[in-house]
Amino acid sequence: MAKRSAIKRLVQQMCAAGMLMCSTQSFAAAFQLYEQDGATVGDYHAGRAAEANNAATAFYNPAGMSRIANQQIVFGDVAVLSDLKYRGSVSVNTINAGVPVNVVNQGGGFSTIPDLFYVAPISDRFAFGFSIAAPFGLKTDYGRVSNLRYAATATELTVVDVSPSLSLKIIPQLSIGLGYDWQRFGAEFNQDAFISGFNAYAYNKAWSSASGFHMGALYSPWESTRFGISFNSQVVHHPHGTSKLIGPGASFVTGIPAPFGQGNPQAIVSQQAYTRVTLPAYTTLSAFHQLNNRWALLGTAIYTRWSTFKTLTLSNIATVNLNGFLPVASNTGSLTLTENYRDAWNFSLGSEFYATDRATFRCGIGYDESPIKNNLRDVRIPDNNRYAVALGGHYQAIKQLGFDVGWTHLFVPGHTNITPPPLTVGAQTTVTRGYMQTNADIFGAQVTWDIV
Repeated sequence: MAKRSAIKRLVQQMCAAGMLMCSTQSFAAAFQLYEQDGATVGDYHAGRAAEANNAATAFYNPAGMSRIANQQIVFGDVAVLSDLKYRGSVSVNTINAGVPVNVVNQGGGFSTIPDLFYVAPISDRFAFGFSIAAPFGLKTDYGRVSNLRYAATATELTVVDVSPSLSLKIIPQLSIGLGYDWQRFGAEFNQDAFISGFNAYAYNKAWSSASGFHMGALYSPWESTRFGISFNSQVVHHPHGTSKLIGPGASFVTGIPAPFGQGNPQAIVSQQAYTRVTLPAYTTLSAFHQLNNRWALLGTAIYTRWSTFKTLTLSNIATVNLNGFLPVASNTGSLTLTENYRDAWNFSLGSEFYATDRATFRCGIGYDESPIKNNLRDVRIPDNNRYAVALGGHYQAIKQLGFDVGWTHLFVPGHTNITPPPLTVGAQTTVTRGYMQTNADIFGAQVTWDIV
């Protein structure tokens, strides 16, 4: 009983700590994330649903928890340094009658993705797991240094997934697992407006909670080989929040003119902003095979049902419309973006070299297919098909404590064209025509603690 109480307290503390620390933004296909723990950064998540060598399997494939012999905690962080440079033109109908202006702008930056996992064997056949991870996330920020601010300033999406899970060993070679996913979703969608000779700044933020599930199976025909399959369900969010239009432009419309940078501008505010976001279901297939006492090969294929993501509509947002030539404030505006994503694949192939009983080296390569169609790609998610190379390693300092580090470089050969449909919000229409140069470096680190 004392041991069970200790486990319960530990899980409660982990949940509280994870909710405080998890704020995720990253660089991935559309806004899907693949690296939920520091170790998989070193081989670009090759074999993640089949290797099952630490507590992170509670999220990747809960069936793998049957392989964890003792209570185990994994905690770490993944850091992303992205380089997103836009070159092209921007035209805004409220400025110079929509004459294109040349623009060069950087939208990348630095972000972190913390993670936390726990597994406890209950019996010879059952195991309990708990995970706090980020399956989706995004951040781009172009600031206000150019006219690109009228297409986008800061865009951010954060999804924190909290999941208890169970596994059952049916026979020594076959296990299954099931997890419940509770998600906290947050989004920010900002840009500037130009109203009657003045700037205004639009801030749109919304939050929601929703739930889904994930399940998996792990089959090991012999000790050196494992095959894993996992499925993560679709989760539909209905975020609600606040939309604000502030600054001199908003002040002018609301009847309190103020010179740029002076006064206390009045805002146009909506407290009833809302939208609907469908996070897609995805299926993971993985294999692990140990060739000999020195080498192992790993592979993963992930299929994501992005085709469920058709449009994104922001409703009841703060805007300015035209009544003839007179600008009129509104808190019931709307913005619809046509997405029409297509289903996409992600592939990774990796290798592990067991240099000593304590040291393991990893490497991996991969291909990430973008779900975004060329004619619908915009600067908020300047996604394209990309390639990955990865290096990493594990060091078992003592029996109870191991450390992992990893590095992945993601790159898009050449450049990515940006030619989306015109963006219309209220009386303002913005057109971007150019290209992006994109790449990112991902760094991962984690600690694995076996409680024995």
